[in-house]
Amino acid sequence: MNNIEPAHQAERILTAGALMIVATTAVFDFFQDLGEGASVTELVLDLGFSVFVAGALIYIWIRRPQATAARNRQLKLAVQRTREDVNLWKSKAASMLRGLGEKIDEQFEAWDLTAAEKDVALLLIKGASLKEVAISRGTTERTVRQQASAVYTKARLENRAELAAFFLEDLSLPHASS
Repeated sequence: MNNIEPAHQAERILTAGALMIVATTAVFDFFQDLGEGASVTELVLDLGFSVFVAGALIYIWIRRPQATAARNRQLKLAVQRTREDVNLWKSKAASMLRGLGEKIDEQFEAWDLTAAEKDVALLLIKGASLKEVAISRGTTERTVRQQASAVYTKARLENRAELAAFFLEDLSLPHASS
């Protein structure tokens, strides 16, 4: 019983208590009815009902932990499969992102961006605001705005949206299989 969850332990204790109450009252009721001269039919019906209730409680006592254990095994397998899927996806995504990062860096080199401009451009592509870029780089928004402007000029782009689109416009969701 040590490996049973507290909520299920409480359920088992309540079921055992109910079973003991049913059994005790059934025995007392049987002897009281017998002493009062109850008919055999009444005694059999009382005994049958008590046996049915006791049987149901015993079934719950035995079957509930088995069903819970089976469900827990299913859930553990589902979690394990999900973790394997996530790890596989992360591995594939990491490889693709490394490749994308290398291509972005190659393009930054082709545009002849300075190290500071590369940092600013990458943060802008990631969606950071000018204020966030300034905080991240420990500089002012004005400096970041000037560096962003230099990136757009060297790349022959108009703004941050065009910068992001330059690298991301060819990415699309996979087509659904027919």
